[in-house]
Amino acid sequence: MKINFTQYDQKTSLIIFIVFLFTLFTFNIVVPFHLSALADSGITGDEPVDNCYDLSNHTVKFITTEPGVSLEVLDWGGTGEYLVLLTGLGDNAHVFDNFAYQFTDLYHVIGITRRGFGKSSKPEDGYSEEIRVRDYTSILDQLNIPKATFIGHSIAGGELNYIGSHYQDRVSKLVYLDGWDFGEHKLLAQPPSLDFADSDLASLNSFMAALVRYNGYREPNAAICDTYTWDSDGKISATISPPEVSQKIVSSSVVTDYSLITAPVLGIFETWTMDTRLPFYHYLDAEKKTEYDKAWDILFDWRARQMTRFKTEIKNSRTVEFAECYHYVYINREADCAREIRKFLAE
Repeated sequence: MKINFTQYDQKTSLIIFIVFLFTLFTFNIVVPFHLSALADSGITGDEPVDNCYDLSNHTVKFITTEPGVSLEVLDWGGTGEYLVLLTGLGDNAHVFDNFAYQFTDLYHVIGITRRGFGKSSKPEDGYSEEIRVRDYTSILDQLNIPKATFIGHSIAGGELNYIGSHYQDRVSKLVYLDGWDFGEHKLLAQPPSLDFADSDLASLNSFMAALVRYNGYREPNAAICDTYTWDSDGKISATISPPEVSQKIVSSSVVTDYSLITAPVLGIFETWTMDTRLPFYHYLDAEKKTEYDKAWDILFDWRARQMTRFKTEIKNSRTVEFAECYHYVYINREADCAREIRKFLAE
C-alpha cells in the first residue's frame, strides 16, 4: 500500500513524535541494562564461531552398499513418494541443504553422497556409472523405496541416464540439472583453471568468498566443510576426496542410448552463447584466456550436439534454459528451477 505522507494531520505527527521519544528513552535505559547484565554473566562475546554449521533440519544415515563401502544419506523429511537428489562431481549431498525444502511439501526428499566424496567411503575402485547406480539402488532397497523420482546435477546426468535405461521400473520421473551425457566430453580439451592465492585459502570465509568470485555460486557451509580439509592454522589444505576419484568418475562416463529412457524427463540447462564464460575467466592472464577461448569453441559445439540429442532422442522430454547460472542452476536460479520442477512433478 502506498502512503501519501501529506495526509498526516498534526495529531498524527504528534503521536509519532511521542513514540519516537519513548523508543529513544527505552533504548538508552533498557539496552545498557541488558549489556550490563550480559557482562555480569561472564559471557565475553568473543567465543569462537563454528563456521561449519549445518542449519538444514535433516537426519543423517550411513548405509552399507557393499562390504567396506557406506554412503551418507540425508533425509529432509516430507510425505508421499520419494524424491532422490544426486550431486555433481566433487559435491556432497549437503549442497542441497537449501534446495531440498522446495519439495518437502510434495515429496519425501533424500540426498545421497556418492562414494569417494564427503563422509561417504572412499574405496580405490567402483566408480563406474554402473556401480555408482548400484550403490543407489541398494540404498533404496534398504529403505524400502520401490520407486522414486530422481533429480541429478552435472555428472549425475550420466547416473540418471543409467537409472533411466537400466532400472525403468524404479523410476517415476527424471530431472536433469545441467546434467549431460559426458561420454564424449572426457575426450575434449578443457579450459584452464585458476590457481587460488594464499590469501584465498587463509580461512573458510575467505575461501568461500573466492569460490563465489571465481565460480559464481555459493554452496551451503556444510557442503564446503565436507569437501575440504584445514591445517592447524585454519588454512584450506586439501580436498577430502583423493583427486584420482574424480578422474576415475570422468573416465568412466559412457555415451548413452537415450532412446532406452522411457520415464518422463525434464532438463533444466544453462543457456550457452559464444560469449558465455565462467567468472574466473576474467582473472586469467592473456595466455590462459586464449587457451580458454579455444577450448570453449570445441565445448560449445559439443554442448549444441548434446542438446539436440537430449531433445530428440528421449521419447518423453522437455527442456528449459536459464541464462548466467554458472552451471549451478538450482542455486543461482533456485526460484525458477523450483517452479519448473514443481510444475513437471504435478503433471
